[in-house]
Amino acid sequence: MIRSILYTAALCLFLLLVGCRDDALISSTDLQFLQQGIVVNYSTGYYISHTEQVDTLYINQGQNVTFKAVYALNGQGLSMDSAINLYDLHYWVIGDDSINATTFDYDFDSAGYHPCILNTVDFSGDTLKDTVHVFVGTPLEISLVTPPLQSSVEALTDDYLELNWNVSGIDPWEKSSCTVYAAVSEDIPLSQYTHWIDILDSVSSLSANDCKSGIQLKGPLISEEWLKMYDIDLKDSSLTVYWGVKARVYTDNGFEEFATAVSAFNTLFLEGDSSVIQIKPTYENLVAGTEISTQIILIDALGDTLKKVTYDNPEEPLNIKVKPQSNLHIYTFETLRTDYEATPITINVPERTKIRLADSITFTDKVPPKAVPVKTALSIDDSIQFYFMDNGSGISPSQKKFIIADYDTVSAQYSSSVLSFANPCRRECNLKVPIPDNARNRNTELFWTLKFNRDSMYLSGPFAPKEEAW
Repeated sequence: MIRSILYTAALCLFLLLVGCRDDALISSTDLQFLQQGIVVNYSTGYYISHTEQVDTLYINQGQNVTFKAVYALNGQGLSMDSAINLYDLHYWVIGDDSINATTFDYDFDSAGYHPCILNTVDFSGDTLKDTVHVFVGTPLEISLVTPPLQSSVEALTDDYLELNWNVSGIDPWEKSSCTVYAAVSEDIPLSQYTHWIDILDSVSSLSANDCKSGIQLKGPLISEEWLKMYDIDLKDSSLTVYWGVKARVYTDNGFEEFATAVSAFNTLFLEGDSSVIQIKPTYENLVAGTEISTQIILIDALGDTLKKVTYDNPEEPLNIKVKPQSNLHIYTFETLRTDYEATPITINVPERTKIRLADSITFTDKVPPKAVPVKTALSIDDSIQFYFMDNGSGISPSQKKFIIADYDTVSAQYSSSVLSFANPCRRECNLKVPIPDNARNRNTELFWTLKFNRDSMYLSGPFAPKEEAW
């Protein structure tokens, strides 16, 4: 009873003192209507952010959230300058962290449930509490297990084919579903550059089911009607079956997340003891339309050369028929763009299969352009010219060109493989011409020496840094 009387007396004194201030913002009827709330700002990917007042928030591990305290008096929103006159202090509690700020960013690095509590203590000692229940999920990931990538299966058998996958990141508070897709193609190589996410929803949907289980496909995989429609004979043709799974997790509060994975397997030839290697090399930084001529040499495990073929169309794969064998060596050499080189590969060739080697053979250009002076003996007023040769990715004519005279850069003109610039030196100097090709190879070490006579000048070189110019 005594405590109640003392509290009432103190409250009356507080209201009397506040009411006597010239800038008093509250009266005895306003105090009980002070309200607080929490506004959060968070991203949902693809640069899309949300700012809203919520009591439950679903985000992923490692995500950043901005928290902001907001206040109202009698239902009317207050600016922070006005609100600060209505409370003694405020602080946030997230786990073991206590934060004294109106607005702050917080990174949720650990998965699980993380309550975020805003405490505001008014001048009478009362505490307002609001909580955002933050559920931090594990990022959703999916991997396709069987059939293995690029494996081969019977196309016309009545047996069942198992499609299995693994999904991680389904949290206890999330529901999940998986949709399985498939498409059949005769000659499209599987490539890391294919935008599978873009086309996944445009191919056939097989089923939608629980993400934690696979499905069985009843054979035959390919119908006789489909083969007749496209005039395909599986005796000497191998089809590629692309299949993918789109996983979805979601909550009843509107949160959802997707993950996608795609794989492929091939059908076996129905007859014969031969197989096919489908080769489609890639050429890094090669300008579209550039002519190529690639020699492909197949050598067996004993070192005998089996075949030599020429590949000259980088847009189309090349099919080479071979006998089934182990340790088949494939060597490739570019005869037109000789700066390009590729690492040899070794494969095993099972019987009745088509092995698609898209992106398995990659040509790279690691050779910088070569520069040769058009003339080494010049008059004082002549322009200095270098002829550039590049037998790889080429030199972009639009890229800004310059030379280095001792330690100064000098602009130069480039046309028809010739670099031209005015004499940049008043006395003997060293010139570097570090012009890059489209693969960003450039020679930054070699230099030429420009020397002078009374009415002429001449170039000597090139020299390496440790060589003495003569």
